[in-house]
Amino acid sequence: MRASRLARKIELSDEQYRIIERAAATRSQTPDAFLAQLIEELRDRHTDPRYYETDDWLRHLGVSEEVIAEVNRELADEAADADA
Repeated sequence: MRASRLARKIELSDEQYRIIERAAATRSQTPDAFLAQLIEELRDRHTDPRYYETDDWLRHLGVSEEVIAEVNRELADEAADADA
């Protein structure tokens, strides 16, 4: 049996939408994807509100996926150099 999904609409002012649009752009996301991720983060806070994984913390701060990937590459390179 398939679970049905209900759709809801929310009205936003132009200013509110622009704020969401700008926040989404900092994460290289669409406004829809940004809001979906924000809702998931809010849901997750109820299960463990005290801790973030590093990448999740950076996302929470608004860091883009590209910057996070670059930081992870640099850390991997530093770890490889330390092992050499």
